[in-house]
Amino acid sequence: MLRELREGDVIGDHTYTHPYLTRTGEVRAQLERTIAAISAQTGYTPCLFRPPYGAYDSSVLQTARSLGLATIMWNVDPSDYAQPGTATIVHRVLSQVQPGSIIISHDGGGPREQTLAAYPKIISALRRRGYGIVTIPQLLGFRPVYEPCVRLCDGLGVPRSKVPHEAIIQKAP
Repeated sequence: MLRELREGDVIGDHTYTHPYLTRTGEVRAQLERTIAAISAQTGYTPCLFRPPYGAYDSSVLQTARSLGLATIMWNVDPSDYAQPGTATIVHRVLSQVQPGSIIISHDGGGPREQTLAAYPKIISALRRRGYGIVTIPQLLGFRPVYEPCVRLCDGLGVPRSKVPHEAIIQKAP
């Protein structure tokens, strides 16, 4: 996770055990446990949440919101979890994508060679079409919140001169 953060990626909450949240009474516990695990390993607090299977209701949304999480869905689904083949994954993404699209893909939970092989082709084709690749917070115009590092940040910190001008800077505790 630290490598992803260092490279500018964003880590979101997808629950701790990947349950259907509309069928469990453990929504808050699932989200809090994941937030705690991410924070303990990285010092980073996620602000995004994607419900497993896309299953949510008003209670799930309210709980996520109460924990400071924006619930994010997608509009491009290549169904890569079914391992349809690299060419099929590429075709499905490229035929569905449009400006502002969010693509759902899977890089864990089983063999993912097809998905991993598809993405260099997808990214290259999208760039040829004039698309840029951005994080979800960037896409949605979220303003980053920076906290002064009071412990060893393991390379995650940025000098104040590199903090984006639109960022919110919180005071140290």
